[in-house]
Amino acid sequence: MKVIMVGVDGSPYSEVALQYAVEIAGLAGAGVVGLAGVAGDFNGEQPVAEHDVAEIEGLESLPTSVVEWFRQALDACGEACRVAEVPFAARMLAGHPARVLTREAQAADMLVLGCKGRRDDDMELLGNTTRHLIRSCIKPVLVARGEYRPLKRALVGYDGSPASSHAVEWVADLAAAGDWEVAVVTGAMPESELAEGVRFAADLVRSRGVDPEVMRVEGDAPSIIFEQMRAWEPDIIAVGGPVKGALSGFFLGEAWPEIVEQADVPVLRWR
Repeated sequence: MKVIMVGVDGSPYSEVALQYAVEIAGLAGAGVVGLAGVAGDFNGEQPVAEHDVAEIEGLESLPTSVVEWFRQALDACGEACRVAEVPFAARMLAGHPARVLTREAQAADMLVLGCKGRRDDDMELLGNTTRHLIRSCIKPVLVARGEYRPLKRALVGYDGSPASSHAVEWVADLAAAGDWEVAVVTGAMPESELAEGVRFAADLVRSRGVDPEVMRVEGDAPSIIFEQMRAWEPDIIAVGGPVKGALSGFFLGEAWPEIVEQADVPVLRWR
């Protein structure tokens, strides 16, 4: 992993996302790219004129106050990375944030996003930009929420799919670098093919010098993750998400978006 991209909009949520991006970059020996996708109808603390997003071709079309808002946010990101001794590059592009981040993340190894924590049942859990990105981005996406806390315990959902195997490998590498505790959870029956697969997943983690806890629990994917989240209290959850058009698998289908939306800790969706 060499490049971690983080969405920047000057909000407290993107600041939390940056903290996670910096921590992971430090463990992985990667650099951070702060990317601000600036829509013409942005409404920050400073009043700005409305513009038709479709007509924006570059930053020269945006009000000076908008550009300055995002420039200050990117400068703050750069300072945080400087203090942490993590390489940083800033980018600001005109366009809808979801489209800009989806496109530009193709050049990164991971995209980190901030979103609000869990809210009332009658309110939307994820913003439209975050929801679009976790469904459309082809790279691993980490959704950070709530307040930042250092990563020390990682829960990985394993279903035998290549995506979940990559999630296990990612966690294993960072666990070795950061001295994390790791738990691997699956819904496999004791003598099933998947149960054999989870043993290989656990061995992969052990090969990095980390002894994982393996959990085999009956139930559907979201309930298993949430049950173990409450019991084990991880700082981060990692799951595999399907490649578009893929079928079958314990965490595939629509299970992983529910996990991302309902979890109260950061969730990595590996695709």
